[in-house]
Amino acid sequence: MASYISADELASIVGDPAKTPGVDYLIVDARDEDYQIGHIPGAVNVPAHDIRLRAGKLIDKYRAVPLVVFHCALSQQRGPKSARIYSEIVQARLETEQPGSPLAGQTVQVLRGGFVGWAERFRRTKPELIEDFDQARWDAM
Repeated sequence: MASYISADELASIVGDPAKTPGVDYLIVDARDEDYQIGHIPGAVNVPAHDIRLRAGKLIDKYRAVPLVVFHCALSQQRGPKSARIYSEIVQARLETEQPGSPLAGQTVQVLRGGFVGWAERFRRTKPELIEDFDQARWDAM
């Protein structure tokens, strides 16, 4: 089971100019249409219903990334489920990997509170931590 990361912990990573998304960390947003409300900068949108199909390509592309963080709206279902499936596929891959594979050192976490918690925490105080925020759609939720 994946561990959790707080919004503040993740914000310190995302906001660190020395860190690059897709290199130092990867954020996987497991939401569907609700991704259009806004998202964390640098996040990759992989809807939960597609994770089994797309996990292999994610693993291939981001195998050297040390931290992979999943989330959905609240990180209660889609995000944790996607993190679990991704982790299971990584574990299966590791059975055939060479010793010392960077994939072996990858940490998978889930954003506590999901995007809703993230947006509530930062949309007024640090709006740079949310891309493409749609206030009208947010208010309609």
